[in-house]
Amino acid sequence: MKTGRLLKFQRPAGEVHVYLFREGPQFKAVVYHFASGEAPGDSPIRSFEGPSESTVEAAMRQWLDERFPRNS
Repeated sequence: MKTGRLLKFQRPAGEVHVYLFREGPQFKAVVYHFASGEAPGDSPIRSFEGPSESTVEAAMRQWLDERFPRNS
C-alpha cells in the first residue's frame, strides 16, 4: 500500500478524487471521476508524473480546472 494524499473536489459534473503519492524518485497523481448515478470505475481517468510533488499537483489542478470547471 502506498501512502500519500487524497484530494477531493466537488464539481457540477460529479466528484473528482485525486490520489497524490511518491513512487521511487517520482511523484504521481491519479484522477478518478465519480458522476452521480454512475458506478465508479476501477481505472483512473488521468495520471500525472513528475520530479516534485508541487509540479505534479500544479499540473493536475490546471488540468482539473480545464476538464471539470467549477461552474459549468
